[in-house]
Amino acid sequence: MRCYRCGSVLSDSNLCNGCGADVKIYKRIIKLSNTYYNMGLEKARIRDLSGAADILRRSVRMDKKNIQARNLLGLVYYEMGEVVEALSQWVISKNIQPEKNIADDYIREVQSNPTKLESMNTTIKKYNTALSYAKEDSDDLAIIQLKKVVSLNPRLVKAYQLLALLYMKRDEYGRAKKYLTKSLAIDTKNTLSMKYLGEIEKLNLVTDTAKKPEGPKEKKPLSGNDVIIPENSYKDVNYGLMQFITVVVGILIGAAMVYFLITPAKENRAAADYKETINEYSENISKLNISLGELQSNLDTLTAENERLKESLSEAAKVEDITAAYTSLLEAAELFAKDDKAGCAMKLLDIGDLQGKSAEYTALYNALKEKSFEEAYKSSYNAAYQAENSSRYNDAIEAFKICERLQPENLEILYHLGKNYVSLNNGAVDDTAKAYFSKVVELGPGTNFAGWAANYLK
Repeated sequence: MRCYRCGSVLSDSNLCNGCGADVKIYKRIIKLSNTYYNMGLEKARIRDLSGAADILRRSVRMDKKNIQARNLLGLVYYEMGEVVEALSQWVISKNIQPEKNIADDYIREVQSNPTKLESMNTTIKKYNTALSYAKEDSDDLAIIQLKKVVSLNPRLVKAYQLLALLYMKRDEYGRAKKYLTKSLAIDTKNTLSMKYLGEIEKLNLVTDTAKKPEGPKEKKPLSGNDVIIPENSYKDVNYGLMQFITVVVGILIGAAMVYFLITPAKENRAAADYKETINEYSENISKLNISLGELQSNLDTLTAENERLKESLSEAAKVEDITAAYTSLLEAAELFAKDDKAGCAMKLLDIGDLQGKSAEYTALYNALKEKSFEEAYKSSYNAAYQAENSSRYNDAIEAFKICERLQPENLEILYHLGKNYVSLNNGAVDDTAKAYFSKVVELGPGTNFAGWAANYLK
């Protein structure tokens, strides 16, 4: 158990070891939430789903971050055919705990079958339509819709209950009993279904005792007072001591809940940050697309110009030289488009002098240089240091040499090149290492790198 204020692991003490907050009431709330979770789990195991749902709702009201209770509540809803409610609980659970959360598997399982998901969505719409028909006394239309609902979603308990209610209204108690039996096969202790069955047995008994030998059986229509109205929530049995504890703790919760009002604010702020991050990524992608579009336009222009040069220049050697230069630039642009900025930078270094090149050529060269040299330097620099720290001196030298080509007078790079050659030669300062150290001393007199390099030259 962690402190609600600073997140520190709580001990047996009633004070947080991290921030000193009084966590006595908080501990009781968490324990009560866990108690409700255990009670809900027991009810779920005996398929008392409506009872489990009611208990688990109490658990997550006590502790919104009770991931086990929220995930189990989603499973209970799913077993009762209420897929939308199940997904809602799992999504909330995933937002509270993004990593290592089994709700990911539940959501993925539901979303992996789009056909089934669409079918579940259709059943909800049809159930709502049937409910509207029932309120308008269009019982036949309501029954038709509900039969479609239970054929598409055989676990939707409330659809069976509404069907049974409509058949009871029409005095068709046998059919009503059949659908109530199906609902109890899914939710074995559903009090509403059991209440309907009790009413059916009572009505059948009244009908049997009221029979007259000399006359035909009369059907007594149900009055408005006889119709059983579905109740909104599950009424559980009295839990004795637990109810007493709930009352006592409830008084204390009133003062403690003030501390938890910050949770919704944090969730809203996290959602806003997430949205802002998405917008930022979208803007960056748009900028990259525009940049690539401009480069592609320049690339197309250079390709056309290259073709014209091939046709117009008569001297074979001159054509060959210019074509090679343009080909290298085109290859560099292709490497940049593939996000290989290091390769692009190396191609640009091989081109060399821009004298005599066209304005389009120079513009594309400069644009590629600006966008690739810095990235190529950073990636090569990081790779060199990782190789050096791992004693892979050949790899380090190769990466540092790329940095040297990009920044020929960088004292740090020159010093590390000499240092890696020394390490490669088991501590011996060969001519190559001396050349690098001498260059550091020459370019940066008075600097730390020059002082360190001079030590190797003694």
